[in-house]
Amino acid sequence: MTNMLRTAPLRAALCVLTLLALLSPTALQAAGERAGRVERQKGEASRVADGRSQALALHGGVFVGDEIETGEGARLVIRFLDQSTLTLGAKAKVKIDALVFDTTGLGDVPDVQALNFLQGVFKFVSGKVAKTDRQAFALNTPVATIGIRGTEFVGGEFTVGMPPGTSHIGFQVRDGAIEVTNTLGSVTLEQPGEGTFIPLDGSAAPTPVRPWTAEEAAEADALLAF
Repeated sequence: MTNMLRTAPLRAALCVLTLLALLSPTALQAAGERAGRVERQKGEASRVADGRSQALALHGGVFVGDEIETGEGARLVIRFLDQSTLTLGAKAKVKIDALVFDTTGLGDVPDVQALNFLQGVFKFVSGKVAKTDRQAFALNTPVATIGIRGTEFVGGEFTVGMPPGTSHIGFQVRDGAIEVTNTLGSVTLEQPGEGTFIPLDGSAAPTPVRPWTAEEAAEADALLAF
């Protein structure tokens, strides 16, 4: 695999940070407002901002800078302004680092979306930001950076996929393609059903690409099902 491929998601993340630095104060203020809303919810979930926690409810807003958390047995679907969606399983945590989306279509500011997934299991379906410019989207996880190309994929902490006793995170593409990169290597998932795993301590490169088994896919589906 070429060095260019290994560094592509990292370049995307750096591109997002550069765009944020160049945004005007007006654009940054807009980015600090509403990022999306709760489209579907089961059980308890909350948003934490500036050290304060607030319970989430159906159709309630989420904002840039929020850390979203779900409770035991909970499920949550967030629809962002660009129509991308994020589904969270139980005891999940994700930080909305950035969302700048020009709803006017005038192109006054560059579109940017950045998420930082911290724990649990998730599914992400890309929206207009990533589909218009994949370099404008960045997803970070505890073990890897994800670059996407018009995509639906799942990821998170699973019990199957690696030897028993190995705490790990897995990723599976459902549509489109993703690049999974850490400091030790990179793989590209290009066919629906392909996946990879990484030890939770980040001590190894992503495992070679292969289709997930029925058991592996079923675990992800069960952890996200309402």
